Amino acid sequence: MQKRHIWIEPAIATCAVVLLLVLSYQILAPFIAALVWGGILVYAAWGPYMRLVGLMRGNRSIPALLMLLIFSLLILVPTIVAGLELSSNIDEITSWVQAHVANGLPHLPQWVSGLPWVGPKIDAFWAGLGSGDTEVVNRVKEWLKPVGQLLLTFGAAVGSGLLLMLLSLMFAFFFFISGQDVVRWIMNALHRIGGERAQELMRIAGHTVRGVVYGFLGTALVQGALAWFGYLLSGVPNAPALGLVTCFLSLIPGGPSLLGLPAALWLYQQGHTGWAIFLAIWMLGVVSMADNVVKPLFIGKGSDLPFILILVGVMGGAFAWGMLGVFLGPTLLAVSYALLQYWAKQESAALPPIQPATETPAPPAGH
Repeated sequence: MQKRHIWIEPAIATCAVVLLLVLSYQILAPFIAALVWGGILVYAAWGPYMRLVGLMRGNRSIPALLMLLIFSLLILVPTIVAGLELSSNIDEITSWVQAHVANGLPHLPQWVSGLPWVGPKIDAFWAGLGSGDTEVVNRVKEWLKPVGQLLLTFGAAVGSGLLLMLLSLMFAFFFFISGQDVVRWIMNALHRIGGERAQELMRIAGHTVRGVVYGFLGTALVQGALAWFGYLLSGVPNAPALGLVTCFLSLIPGGPSLLGLPAALWLYQQGHTGWAIFLAIWMLGVVSMADNVVKPLFIGKGSDLPFILILVGVMGGAFAWGMLGVFLGPTLLAVSYALLQYWAKQESAALPPIQPATETPAPPAGH
């Protein structure tokens, strides 16, 4: 009977702990993304926040509110400015579209119509669309059916993104207030689990996350400035507003091209063929490619991870977990890379030293 009690009580305690963790996860699951984003924002801005706390003589609430105000301004002000700039020219855009619709579709360039095999088909389809051919119009309507669903999905994503941002800012406020206590608790727990090495891995993960945040901010500023220069040089109206929009589109792989290529098409429709070609090449070859150079450079400053692993971590994480995966991908690879390095060092230290090879003396001549 005594032996039975030895394993029954620990088993019951283990089941109770597991059940408690499962229930806690179900409660926190809807807010995990917002909690992670809030923690990322706080960790990236912890240095400036502590300077404000020092200026406020230890007061944490006012600096936390100031940091949240800065975060909100960085996101909301560019959006409002770009929206006002674009809405001020909505009448001009509408008039331009209506005039082109009334005059019919423009003729295709000669090089498109002259393409082997597909050129005549494209020309016939374009002509049927311009003349209102029933078969062609019905075919286009079938193609456009998924667009409505795509717009609904996009609208839902924007709404959920705004809600996520608000929740992240709310959690960030409390992290600013009690962030040191949370970090101390995490470090103590890691020390109990894995000792000093676990704490070192936590520091590596933190440096990598900070590098990713700075990488995204730096890439957004660089791509926005390059796009603004291209729009200004090629004569596209509202170049500053389009540059601000490009800062947000830089969060999406290839996002700047979603705005740059339509602008190049607009230049072509206005008769500026040379500037249209320049802008298309500039947006595809310079602005979009800057993401593959600037972001890994910024991330590499905060981590010892090789350049290729940083690039793979950012892209693979984005494909696996979306926007949050951009931060988790290189962080997980950095921790894994550090673990493998530590394991390799431990294994090499356990091996006996390699003795230098000694040359066997050659036998005397005649033997």
